[in-house]
Amino acid sequence: MANKKMGRKPVEVSGDKVEMLSSFGCSTVEIARLHNCSETTIRTKFREEIERGRENMRIKLRQLQWKQAELGNTSLLIFLGKQYLGQSDRNELELVGNLEGLLKECGYEDSPIEKKSFKQTEALEDPQVPALA
Repeated sequence: MANKKMGRKPVEVSGDKVEMLSSFGCSTVEIARLHNCSETTIRTKFREEIERGRENMRIKLRQLQWKQAELGNTSLLIFLGKQYLGQSDRNELELVGNLEGLLKECGYEDSPIEKKSFKQTEALEDPQVPALA
C-alpha cells in the first residue's frame, strides 16, 4: 500500500505580510481567513511578526495623535492629558459646607444637621459647660 500524506496542503504564508497586516490593526482571525488557514497557525508560527506589527501600529497611532494635538485638536489634548498626566473629568465632591445639600439630594429631607435636640441646645447654652479652646 502506498504511503500517502493525509491532511491539508501546506499554506504559504509570508511573515512580512503577517507583520504588515498586523500593523494595520488586523486581528489574527482576519489574517488567518485571508490566508485560508487556522488562527492557531497564525498565532503560533508568526507570534513575533504579530507583536512587531502591533508595536508599529501603536507607534504610528501615537505619532498621528501628537501631530493632531500640536495642531490644536483639543479632544486629543484632553485625551493625552488623561493618559500621560493623570488628568480626569471627575468633579471632586466638596464636603465642607455642602453636607446638608448632599443629604437632601440623597433623599434625607429631614436632615439631622438642621434639627438640634432640646438637650443639645440646652448643653450649648449652659454657661457651666466649658468651651473648648
